[in-house]
Amino acid sequence: MVSVARHAAAVIGVTAAALVLAACSGGQSTAKAHGAAAVSMLPQQILHGPKSLLSATRPRASGEMWVLAGPPSAGLFRLSSATGQVKASFSVSDTARSVAESASGTIALALGSARSGALDLMNPQTGKVIRTVPLPAPARQVVSGSDGHTFFVLTEWAATASVTIVSGPAGQVRGTVPLPSDTVSVVPDVAQSSIYALERNGLVDQVAVPGGRIVAKFRAGETGESIALSPDGSTLYVLKEIGGVSNVAVVDTATEAVRKVLPAPSNCVDLMVSPGGGQLYEVVGTPRYGNIQIFAV
Repeated sequence: MVSVARHAAAVIGVTAAALVLAACSGGQSTAKAHGAAAVSMLPQQILHGPKSLLSATRPRASGEMWVLAGPPSAGLFRLSSATGQVKASFSVSDTARSVAESASGTIALALGSARSGALDLMNPQTGKVIRTVPLPAPARQVVSGSDGHTFFVLTEWAATASVTIVSGPAGQVRGTVPLPSDTVSVVPDVAQSSIYALERNGLVDQVAVPGGRIVAKFRAGETGESIALSPDGSTLYVLKEIGGVSNVAVVDTATEAVRKVLPAPSNCVDLMVSPGGGQLYEVVGTPRYGNIQIFAV
């Protein structure tokens, strides 16, 4: 824990000059293709964090959030979402790929090595693993459901992908939903009756739970990196990257149309929406720095 905390302290002083936003013409071309307007805007705030950020949780009512940093000093960090101050830190496995937190307070850590996957359910106060749930394939992402205790874990081999539904903190596996093989990110709808699955080519599939039937398919762009849903379920945010430049498509779930395109920082790796739905948190991670940029939406 001490070495991880020192790692965090060493990077908190990264200068804002190194975090210049790349808000691109590439995003505008994608927006025009879908009849949407590209929006030019700057972040409301930038929270500096550990290097090599991979994932983050939605901010809690207390104003704190968890972020996951990858190797060489893999760790979980509890940050103030107002100041970026590190409140606590725990060392974790180098195979950790994604983190989520349920409304009831359980932390879920998705693990994915070349040969296996698992979901660690953790105590947020001690950082100790309560239960480890084996998965059918290496994990890529974990997200929490709206019911306060269910986790949806994206796992994949080279030619297959699926979501394993886990009830925490007991770790009971409630089912598995097959997905398109090139799925890169998922988010459940508010009712948890379907899953939005983002493919690498920018297609979004709405997949029924249970059964895995595709009930809708639409395009959010030419590429796909990460997907997030507003708390009321009305809006999807789809992170894309074209020619090294990132942006976020804002999609109306009722019409499946891209309403507008927002800027995203270079090296953006993850998205989440604030509990009230008014802010989009964009996670940036490189071996040299990490930060979270907050945009009003």
